[in-house]
Amino acid sequence: MKVWREVEEALEEIIEEYERVNHVISLFQDEKIRRRGLEMAGPHRDVGLEIGSGPGNFTSMLQTQIEGALVCLDYSAKMLSVAKTRVKKGNVSFVLGIFEALPFRSNVLVFAGAAYAFRDSTDKRRVLKEIHRIFRDGGRLLIIDIGKPGNLLVRGVFTLYMRYGVPFLGSIASSYGIRNPWRLLFKTYELLPTNKELVEVLRAIFGSAQLEEHALGGLIVAIADKTTEKSL
Repeated sequence: MKVWREVEEALEEIIEEYERVNHVISLFQDEKIRRRGLEMAGPHRDVGLEIGSGPGNFTSMLQTQIEGALVCLDYSAKMLSVAKTRVKKGNVSFVLGIFEALPFRSNVLVFAGAAYAFRDSTDKRRVLKEIHRIFRDGGRLLIIDIGKPGNLLVRGVFTLYMRYGVPFLGSIASSYGIRNPWRLLFKTYELLPTNKELVEVLRAIFGSAQLEEHALGGLIVAIADKTTEKSL
């Protein structure tokens, strides 16, 4: 899909300013929500997977929760190259791959986390089925991301913010001007399920899920646990 190629190219273009500007456009809530997500997910002793690791902004935080090895997967070789220079300690490996076809055997992992990356997938249900496939029973998925509130009025405000507010803040917080790459976030936001729809899909695929809304539902933390073997 053309939109996803545009998003990928935009993300690669803003690697060096990505985290700093994201602090601004999230109104400085992004780190707080990451910490809350890790609190909800809890520690894990086995191998963990970071889906959409990007330039490694979340990796160091995940390392504090994973006692085993951590595998960082991203679809961008440029992102992984930057991450390798930033993440220099611990048992971490980097894998090039797409979310919709994870390059791992079935029933091998017990944890996967995605921070502000799930929205960049082309087929979200397929991604969730892939994660379910590679999980052993009891495997836990953590999703931290932009949310789409159920309340129509609140959602309308967030839609306007994503369409106009985010590009404006990106223009004053970066060196790219009004045509900055952050304007493309609106395209991925449009394709997101509502928060209610997301938790329903998680429960249907994994068996157990909970979703916590922040910023009136504009940011979410979701946890899903593989409790049953299903024919997906």
